[in-house]
Amino acid sequence: MHLKIIAATALTLLMPSCTDVISGWLYDRTETGELKGRLIVEWVDQDKFIFIPDQQQPLTFTRKNKDVIRPDRMYTDGGSVPPALRSIKSYSPWGYAPAFIIHDWLFTMKHCRIAGYEAYDLDKAATVMAEVMKTVMENPKYGGPNKLVLYSMYEAVRSPTARGYWDNGTCDTPSGARSAAGQVRTERSMPSAALSDPSRPRFVIQF
Repeated sequence: MHLKIIAATALTLLMPSCTDVISGWLYDRTETGELKGRLIVEWVDQDKFIFIPDQQQPLTFTRKNKDVIRPDRMYTDGGSVPPALRSIKSYSPWGYAPAFIIHDWLFTMKHCRIAGYEAYDLDKAATVMAEVMKTVMENPKYGGPNKLVLYSMYEAVRSPTARGYWDNGTCDTPSGARSAAGQVRTERSMPSAALSDPSRPRFVIQF
């Protein structure tokens, strides 16, 4: 819901000679981490899903500095890639799903004041997303490095649009998300459609 691939992305695709050096520099300086667990997403409506943490194998990203990021239940649409760009290879809303989920969680932490949110700002959130993307890209199973995609998405999530959402977004989570104190929240006012429903379609990615 928070990844905004804007017009600047399309421009970078048209000027590869201008971006090869910069994208290569960013890729080389971006650290990798450890990604493990299961990514479970439940469909709610068009472009609206609920990320559901797996109790036995939670999706977890451990950064090189040992910071651990473990998303909790939240709304997501994967990467908010505009339809006009989705036909371009590697710009799928779910092409780098773990990175998008981790990135969405940092926004959710900020907006809902979940414990640990103070450690991140917009630039750090963009860096973390890039780290997860590179970790996925370095695994031959997932197509290998794509430096231009990493660079363009990194820049997009630092855009003025993204900053406005980071600064002014509101807390909107399904029932069961953690509170600022790290406890599980229960929202009696949450409509039943927001709750996890085993009858809804799901997809699962294992790391």
